Amino acid sequence: MTNVRFIPLQQEGIPVADDPVILALGTIYLILVLLIGVWGWIRTDTTADFLITGKSIGTWVLALTAFSVIQSGFGFIGGPELVYLFGSTALWIFFSAPLGFLITWIVLAKRMRILAEIRHVLTLGDATFVRYNSNLVRGLTGLAVVLGVIAYLAVNLAAIQFVMRAIFGIPVIWGLIAGAVILLLYSAFGGMIAGVWTDFMQAITMAVGAVFVFVYAISFGGGMENIMRNLAEADPALASPFGTLGGTETAILVGLAWWTLFAIGAAGQPHLITKFYMSRDMNVLKWGAPIAALTYAISSLIAFSAGLAMRAMVEAGQIDETFAASEVGPVFVLEHTGSVVAGLILAALLAAIMSTSDSFLNIGAAAITRDIPRALGRPIKRNKTELRLTQVSLAVLTVLATLVVMFSDALVGILGAISWGFFAASFVPVVVLGLNWTGATREGAIAALVVGMSYNIIYNVIPETAGIVDHSAVSWVNENIVMTTYPFPEAVPAEAISLLITMAVFIIVSIASQDDTPADIKALIER
Repeated sequence: MTNVRFIPLQQEGIPVADDPVILALGTIYLILVLLIGVWGWIRTDTTADFLITGKSIGTWVLALTAFSVIQSGFGFIGGPELVYLFGSTALWIFFSAPLGFLITWIVLAKRMRILAEIRHVLTLGDATFVRYNSNLVRGLTGLAVVLGVIAYLAVNLAAIQFVMRAIFGIPVIWGLIAGAVILLLYSAFGGMIAGVWTDFMQAITMAVGAVFVFVYAISFGGGMENIMRNLAEADPALASPFGTLGGTETAILVGLAWWTLFAIGAAGQPHLITKFYMSRDMNVLKWGAPIAALTYAISSLIAFSAGLAMRAMVEAGQIDETFAASEVGPVFVLEHTGSVVAGLILAALLAAIMSTSDSFLNIGAAAITRDIPRALGRPIKRNKTELRLTQVSLAVLTVLATLVVMFSDALVGILGAISWGFFAASFVPVVVLGLNWTGATREGAIAALVVGMSYNIIYNVIPETAGIVDHSAVSWVNENIVMTTYPFPEAVPAEAISLLITMAVFIIVSIASQDDTPADIKALIER
């Protein structure tokens, strides 16, 4: 018999603001989000408007929405948690991610925008079809997008229940349902037009709030020198760039793997790279990379300062560890900063989750109603019909992800494990190499997509399943096949290895096969 834990929606230990200022700011933010959604609805007439804003956004909006869809709730919940657990070792992620924006802009920004100009592309599946002239590549792209979107969306909805409880004090089950309903209305109304402007609003709020949190945190910890001293006295590994990752060789390997995953893997995130379709013109792309990288680095001050300060004060015996690692960010903001700062951070986080989830919903719904039907030779021909079915697909994806969060933490863990790495392994070779190398072939793209999805399922999904689902067959497969065939230390993220393997597969298969690149696409690659 298979045993899976159901209804994991506990609320003990989750901090509640119980502050009228925070409640007011949270309410105002939600109202603004819904009003932006209505405004987006008024401006949306076609599928192009709904999915890529009708190519209407400028430099600052493009840069800040790119930063915010990558940062989202991670910087407030996942980031402080990692720093609290691993000390300064976790900063590998935050040092790598800003570089990811620069790399992504260099290798893809102009090419993606020109592609949207010379061909009618609205989705990532459109781009891969145009590049490889293959419905199978388009269909596999759509499938990879849908699977990854469910992963991301479930994790974001799980965060919504947390934030709704922190702001409004409601049980998490109602926070989940209310958040899902608001997200669905906001997404169905406004599409990507609403999403990018909400991203813009919350990105500014998060960056400003991060500076205040940093100041509060350094002061709370008695200064950076005192923080690092307390950490080093408790465990020297916490103050080392490699200390908590194992021995020297393992630590270096893990650090390089994290760098690869977050710096190079950013270029495979469809919710980021499809933003390039939306720019008003080519000049808009010029300063986007440094703006996005700088604002991401500033926002990461929340994770860096709150995580280190809280761990240092616990190790020094100045505060009691009455919270879980995942609660470090909310606990610090709610208990050790002012009401206005806490309210702005929580409200911005709620908007970040909403707008990032909106991006996921849009690319996922488009894959369902545009990419997969076209790959099967059954395109939806009427624009209005395609738009309405895309909006219906939003509801299907929202309900599905909500049920995942509500009924099984097992599935949330499994899907969360394959999200970033799943997209990176699938799309860095196919899109980045494909749009920068005329020798790329459809056979190489098909092989990379199949291997990327399969590798992540084997080395991410099965181990996560074995750790949560009580089933002898799953455990046997994990212990006797998965663990025995993974050639690296357990600390090395399989997602990074998957990315490197799929790139190698893509290159080898492309070299071994031959393909004709359309003349306009060849000119695009060679310019």
